[in-house]
Amino acid sequence: MSHIFGKKRQEQSEEEKTRHSGVIFRNLTAHDVGLGSSRCTLAGASPGSTSVSGAAYIQESFIYTRSHLWRNFGFLRAFFIFFVFLTTLGMKLMKPNVEESIAIGSRVMGDTQDEESGRRDPVANGDAERTKSDEQITQEVARNETVLTFQNISYTISHEKGERKLFNDVQGYVCPGKLTALMGAPGAGKTTLLNGLAQRLNFGTITGDFLVDGRPLPKFFQRATGFAEQMDIHEPTATVREALQFSALLRQPKEVSKQEKMEYCETIIDLLEMRDIAGAIIGTVDQASKPELLMFLDEPTSGLDSGAAFNIVRFLRKLADAGQAVLCTIHLPSAVLFENFDELLLLKAGGRVVYHGPLGHDSENLINYFESNGGHKCT
Repeated sequence: MSHIFGKKRQEQSEEEKTRHSGVIFRNLTAHDVGLGSSRCTLAGASPGSTSVSGAAYIQESFIYTRSHLWRNFGFLRAFFIFFVFLTTLGMKLMKPNVEESIAIGSRVMGDTQDEESGRRDPVANGDAERTKSDEQITQEVARNETVLTFQNISYTISHEKGERKLFNDVQGYVCPGKLTALMGAPGAGKTTLLNGLAQRLNFGTITGDFLVDGRPLPKFFQRATGFAEQMDIHEPTATVREALQFSALLRQPKEVSKQEKMEYCETIIDLLEMRDIAGAIIGTVDQASKPELLMFLDEPTSGLDSGAAFNIVRFLRKLADAGQAVLCTIHLPSAVLFENFDELLLLKAGGRVVYHGPLGHDSENLINYFESNGGHKCT
């Protein structure tokens, strides 16, 4: 009896332990540990696998299979052919050198007529209504009668070993209607002097007197001058007309109407004989700022062939004849280019003036000056 009661107590104690655990497990069978029905949570995963195939992931996520490759290749070829055709059509119909494709201020250009219509294209045939004479163009260019004089100009900069003078005691003048060349040996300070006269130096110490008609420089001096640098400061994709209009809108006073600014740009285009290429991509243009006092140009012929350099100097000659005061640096000009200049400001190494004055016919004044000061006679 005691054995039977002891066995029952043992069974009751085991049932109490199981009941206290909150869960009663019955008929459990042991299995080997494995993934079973576990799977990766990424799209395209298969049960029991720890990795996902890239092709399965793309197919499940984007509904894209390998069979779509050639279909998409055909789409790309079709897009390519379509856009090439569209570009070709645009290049055929939109000619940059035709004025009809470009807005010109408030003027509206008429359609170019062919020979059967009986009308001539005014641009192609030089119609008198559209083509102005050189005298009319010259009269419309801004003229000035002011004279820029500078005397005792010195420029000093600081460096590790002390101070250095880039030019010393420079004197001269720039007159309206005169084309003045600024020349000198390499390192003589031509570009530095040009920047100094244009009041563009922002470091170092510059001393001396700058006068306009005998009076100190006005506050608007920089705004009243044009400066063409060697480096282009315009948007390289702009056309000749767009660059002129951009410069005119930014630099001319706000009191000048937009229509007048646009018309002045057209005058400059005619003056520079660029009517046929007004819609072409160009480089730097600063004449559209309509300088009231004078123009500075830093080696405008650098990097050009002889023909292009001659055209640049010829255009500067036309500006001077129109009443502009023009001062430009030029390096080793040919005799043909040099004879277009009226005056010369010549510097030697160290920034000192060797000669400043009129050149005369065939540089007669310059030659006589050097011969009278110990130079060899020209034969």
